[in-house]
Amino acid sequence: MNRDFVISQFKSYAANFDAADEGVSLKLAHSLRVSSWCDRLARALHLSPDDVDLAWLIGVLHDIGRFEQLREYHTFIDYQSMDHAKYGARYLFQEGHIRDFLHDDREDVVIEKAIAQHNAYRLSEDLSPRQRLFCQLIRDADKLDIFKVCADGLRQGLNVWRVDDTDFEHQPISAAVMKEARQKKLVQTQVKKTFMDFYVGTLCFYFDLVYDESRRLAREQGAFDELLRFHSQNPDSEAKLNEIRRLIDGD
Repeated sequence: MNRDFVISQFKSYAANFDAADEGVSLKLAHSLRVSSWCDRLARALHLSPDDVDLAWLIGVLHDIGRFEQLREYHTFIDYQSMDHAKYGARYLFQEGHIRDFLHDDREDVVIEKAIAQHNAYRLSEDLSPRQRLFCQLIRDADKLDIFKVCADGLRQGLNVWRVDDTDFEHQPISAAVMKEARQKKLVQTQVKKTFMDFYVGTLCFYFDLVYDESRRLAREQGAFDELLRFHSQNPDSEAKLNEIRRLIDGD
C-alpha cells in the first residue's frame, strides 16, 4: 500500500471543504492521528504487515463522512444531522470513491464494515471474525484520539462537542447519562443534553475499549487522565464524577 498516495488523496478530498472552519482542520488532524493509533494497535496485536496497512487505511478513512456532515449541518451530532459513518461508507463504496485511495478490492467488505460501524452503539452480530477484528480496532483507535481531542478542547476553551457550554463548570449531569455510566456502558448520544453529559460520555468510552493494549495506551498517553482531572463546581456533578473515577480506576 502506498501510504503517501493515500494521504495525498485524503488531503485533496478535505481541501474541497471550508478550511476556515476549525472543524475541518480538526477532523483532518484527527483522522491522521487515528491512523497512527490503528497502526500501533495492529502491531501490538501482531497482525501481518498487510493487515497493519489495512488497519492504518481504515483509520485514515473512518471519518470521511464528517466533512460533508459539517458542511451541510454544521454539527458533529449524528442524531441531529446524519449518520456520518454510514454516509462515509456509502460515499466510498456505493459511489465507488474507495478506488480514489486503493485500487485493490480484496478487502472492500472489511473496510466498508469497519467504517460503517465505527460509531455504532454495538457491533452487528453477523460480522465475520476478521470483520469484527478491524471494527474493534478502529473503534478503540478512534476513542484513543477522541480523548486527546476532548482534553485539548477543555484546556484551550474549545467547544469540541458544539453544544451549549455556558457555565459548564456548574452544569448538572443528566440522570439518564449517569444511569448508563454506573453500568459502565457507552452513553447513547440521544440521552446527552448538556456539555457535561458529553464530557461524561467521553469518559465512558474507556469502558468500551476492547483491547488491554488500548486501555494501557489510554492511560499512558496522558489525555484521558487529563480529562479525569477536571473538577466540576457543581457539588452534585462533582460527586457523580468521583463515582465515575472510582469505576474507571477499578475497571
